[in-house]
Amino acid sequence: MSLSFFSQEWCDAAKAVVNANEEMQRGFHDPASFTNRMALSTLDRDDLITHVEWKAGQIVSWTPAESYDEDLWLIVGAALPTWRECADGVSEGKKLLMAGRLKLVKGPLAAAISNADALNSFLRSWGQIDTDWNV
Repeated sequence: MSLSFFSQEWCDAAKAVVNANEEMQRGFHDPASFTNRMALSTLDRDDLITHVEWKAGQIVSWTPAESYDEDLWLIVGAALPTWRECADGVSEGKKLLMAGRLKLVKGPLAAAISNADALNSFLRSWGQIDTDWNV
């Protein structure tokens, strides 16, 4: 059964897949200190946004969100086809970030660069979820 992209069911499945991703853990600059709250948004779609809370490189909460929170450390946005391109492994997230197709809306660019390998693995993990991209 396909799960609607960024729905709670999709977020639950993604959390399990991502937390089991050992390659992502190796990609963090310092996984033990990666404790942050972030948002992933779909550009031009205010209704497709999620909040992800990390503690020591593991996701402790991943939920759909209705708006941006002021205390978010990082906000990354992309068009829906770009998110899918990353999940399908067609392009690397770090290259799309540098090309401006993944938009760093808020947060330190240095942190995104130092954790670029983790970002790639994080996004590729999504490809393991049977996703309904027609949202």
